[in-house]
Amino acid sequence: LVIEFEKSVSRRHMRNLIIVMAATALCGCAAQVQTKVTAFHELDQPLTGKTFIFIPTKEQEGSLEYRSYAKTVQSELEKRGMTLVPFNQATYGVFMFYGIDDGKEIISTYPIFGQTGTSGAYTSGSVTTYGNTASVNATTYKTPTYGVVGSGTSSDTVFKRYLNIDIVDIKKSTNEKIDKVYEGKAISSGSSGTLSVVMPAMIRSVFDEFPGKSGATKDIIKNLE
Repeated sequence: LVIEFEKSVSRRHMRNLIIVMAATALCGCAAQVQTKVTAFHELDQPLTGKTFIFIPTKEQEGSLEYRSYAKTVQSELEKRGMTLVPFNQATYGVFMFYGIDDGKEIISTYPIFGQTGTSGAYTSGSVTTYGNTASVNATTYKTPTYGVVGSGTSSDTVFKRYLNIDIVDIKKSTNEKIDKVYEGKAISSGSSGTLSVVMPAMIRSVFDEFPGKSGATKDIIKNLE
């Protein structure tokens, strides 16, 4: 009876522990991307009414991936009052450079939880008397305790992603000298090896409080969409 009770209590505590751990995991909700953004700029303020055009590299011309990222950047610039126009009408030219590495294997350890012992015990029962004699029918119950009983290891691949956005003043630039007015660098690391999955969040991080304080570096967290 004692053994069966201990098993029952143990299963109940372990079940509650699993529920708590599952709830904690679910509270993480949407996956997130943390991006380190550094920007230098000499952009005239406000940006409302300013015009721009995208200038792809030879490798980016005709790329559907590039077009997808450019649309996201365009949306962010338009939110700030800027307008996409033909090249001969544009004040600013926007360049984008992006990429991802092959990943790096990271070995980490994690705790293993289990029953570590008992925190106490109590006895419950009854006494039966027969004249000058008595008998005791009692059972001792033990309360299990839980904690770290060991550790395990796991292997994960971490990928480094980057995004650079440069903006130049077309009117003031020549073949000999480019007049750059904005230089933004964004770097993130994570388990996703698919650049297209994290790029929208990285772009939104670049435009967080855009253009921001020149020379400042910020760590920005955005949810994946």
